[in-house]
Amino acid sequence: MMGHSMDHIIAKIGKGLKGAKDLTWEEAKFALNAIIDGEATPAQIGAFLMAMRIKTESIGELAAFTTTARKCTQPIQFPNSANMIDLPLYGEKHNTIHVVIAASLVAGAAGAGIFMHGIENPGLGYDLPRVLYQLRLPIAQSAREATEQVSQHSWAYMDLAGYHAPLTKLLDLRQEFGLQNLSHQIARLLNPAQLPSQVIGIAHPPYLNKMTEALDMLRTSRALIIQGVEGFPELSISGPSSAHELRSGHISPLTFGPEDAGFRLGPFQAMSAKISAQEGASPTASPNHEAHVLIQLLDNRLRGDQRAWVIFNAALYIYAAGLASSLAQATPLANDALDSGKARTFYQKLVNTQTHTSPNNDSLSTPLVTA
Repeated sequence: MMGHSMDHIIAKIGKGLKGAKDLTWEEAKFALNAIIDGEATPAQIGAFLMAMRIKTESIGELAAFTTTARKCTQPIQFPNSANMIDLPLYGEKHNTIHVVIAASLVAGAAGAGIFMHGIENPGLGYDLPRVLYQLRLPIAQSAREATEQVSQHSWAYMDLAGYHAPLTKLLDLRQEFGLQNLSHQIARLLNPAQLPSQVIGIAHPPYLNKMTEALDMLRTSRALIIQGVEGFPELSISGPSSAHELRSGHISPLTFGPEDAGFRLGPFQAMSAKISAQEGASPTASPNHEAHVLIQLLDNRLRGDQRAWVIFNAALYIYAAGLASSLAQATPLANDALDSGKARTFYQKLVNTQTHTSPNNDSLSTPLVTA
């Protein structure tokens, strides 16, 4: 694009907190295209990503980056997306289980369509794909596989690497930098199937407004941006969760608490991924342990706060899918799906109709949880 160069763009955003300036729409598009097309050098890529991390992305930059990333590949075409939600999973779990898995199965059994996407993260002790593997749940490696899974069950998890390789390469730089970069925000906003509703989890409060405004610029019809548990699209059972909701151009700040679904506040320990250790030893966590917990929840063998946390988040996804007008109305649907065994049956069908491949970063040869 005439008039733009990476060195001038890096200089514009890299002059410190007081001197840095936001990029124009065209400058942001040029920069990301230069990175994706291989025209930017490795040094320029690193400098650009770190300068942008220090400056932080503006609303317009987020929208421009997302538009550019979307144009790199064709959107996925699902046969019926009316009650489907997009769930991007690019947070990093260290202390809590991936309740999104159980909640998505409960919501799916209640009629919500669920499309999740993320990447393998070898930098973590364990990540969501390894929990899915232990549960023998399918991981779509391409848009075609995701479409097949959604056609059968209206539920899918897709590894972004098989759909958007350039963005995945930027996400993988997390391991070299030791920090997330703007690609994590782009991946959250990407919405590969252009679904009518998105539920996005963020860790840092400024992104509540930024992402909502960026999605409004992108003419998104409906979205919930949540300051979620460890940056995931998950509401906390142990305290209120701040959120912004976008509906047809109208933005509303919200606060979700367990009481909205008829539950009391629970302790943080109810969300913990740690196994109680013997005296003198450190608590541990593993994908196998987490998978067993999720199976017990689906089997109605765990009650109390952990079950409430699953219902609470399943109600959120049911609400976001347009099947209920509030969390209070969505909660009985989630309760019924779990209590009746529909969620367990839904899970069983997913396990029975797929061929599972171990994540590349997992040394296990067979899953440890049997359905």
